[in-house]
Amino acid sequence: MWIELLLFLFLAVCAVFDGLYRQIPLAVVWLGMLTAVCLQLYGGMGEAEVLAAAISLIPGLGFFLLSFLSGEKVGYGDGWALLMIGLFLGAYRCFLTLLVGLLVESAVAVVLLMLRKIKRDREIPFVPFLLLGMGVAVCL
Repeated sequence: MWIELLLFLFLAVCAVFDGLYRQIPLAVVWLGMLTAVCLQLYGGMGEAEVLAAAISLIPGLGFFLLSFLSGEKVGYGDGWALLMIGLFLGAYRCFLTLLVGLLVESAVAVVLLMLRKIKRDREIPFVPFLLLGMGVAVCL
């Protein structure tokens, strides 16, 4: 449980910066990734498997590709955050975090559009929704 709390702290800092400044502090993400790799190498997260760690990076790498193909309409920082989440939580819970984050963000965006609180071209920070998705994934 302490590993999830550690991820929560790293992700919470990123969510605050993403929400306020629309930027993700990469130093925090890289520190989180380094922490996750060290914990895996030294047995802090159970038995480390290279294949499982590689599969857990797929959502983050997919977001990097999406960022490139969309001309950065989806930020590269979201891909970095997903890489960190994948290293901490593993593939299954990383995909679940992503799914919950996307569903909740989509629902919020639709409601805000229907209430005319935002316009279609408005950027919505994604990491706060990943934080919520991580909470759901950890509880399940």
